[in-house]
Order: sequence, then C-alpha cells, then structure tokens
Amino acid sequence: MGRGDVENGSSQHRIIRPANRLQVKMRLSDLTVSELMAKANQVMAAMAKSYPKWLQADLEDLAAAYRKLCEVPQDQAVKAELFRISHDIKGQAAGFGYDLAGEVGGSLCYCLNRRETISEVDLQVIEAHIDAFTACVKQSLKGDGGTIGRELSAELSALIERT
Repeated sequence: MGRGDVENGSSQHRIIRPANRLQVKMRLSDLTVSELMAKANQVMAAMAKSYPKWLQADLEDLAAAYRKLCEVPQDQAVKAELFRISHDIKGQAAGFGYDLAGEVGGSLCYCLNRRETISEVDLQVIEAHIDAFTACVKQSLKGDGGTIGRELSAELSALIERT
C-alpha cells in the first residue's frame, strides 16, 4: 500500500510507529551532564600539558614541507601538506590556549587557498607565517599575544593582501 495505507478509497489508515532502537544502542551513563563536562575538562587539561610538544612537532613538519616547496614550488602535494598542517594548528591551538598560533594557522590556510601556483613572493609570505609560528612556540605565547600578537596578525593579513 502507499502513503497512509488507504484501502478501497475509504478514509481508513494505519499509523506506523517504528521502534526507537537508538536508545538501546546508546551507551548509558550514571553521570550527569555537569559531571560529564567536568570529566571532559579534566581530559582537555591533561592534553593541554602535551600541546606545546605537539605544536613544536607541527612546526617542524611545516618547516620541512616549506623547504620541499622551496625546491619545487609547483608541487601540489607539498602545498596540500602545508595546508593540512596549518589547518590542524588552526583547529587545535585555540582549544589549548594558543589563540595566536590558531590565527596564524588560519591566515596560512587562507593564503594557500588563494594561490593556484606558488610564486617567490608567496614563499616569503609562507616563511613569515612559519616565523610567527616559531615565535609562538619558542616564547610559549598563549592567548592572542596581546598588542604584539594583534600587530603580527594584521601584518600577516596585509602581506597576503599585497601579494
């Protein structure tokens, strides 16, 4: 039968209510939402202690990819690798208190997305972003970096717009 299960032109119909199997599959917890959030915050705090090491590793990978791109500027795979690393930093850094590093990651993603091909000037802009990441790591810059961080972000944006 079709929609509404109407038989012989009459107005009889049958409503079908499927079983809610989601609740059976769902893992139940005795914890309240507040307790679950507190537990998640504890996990994030523990992970935050390791984040500077992760950021350092990302910076090293970014610098290595940049060196490869300098050798072969039109290598789209290397460009994609630079984008992936900077996108990871963009997505993770602010969650661990490194807002400026996250902004620099977002700026580098924006820069890379705007370019089909990489020019010599683009390589200099990418290098400026890597220098900004290096400053964030070496100085353990948390938050937005204050006045200097805002100036740095503005200068990176201006560099991208000028090229």
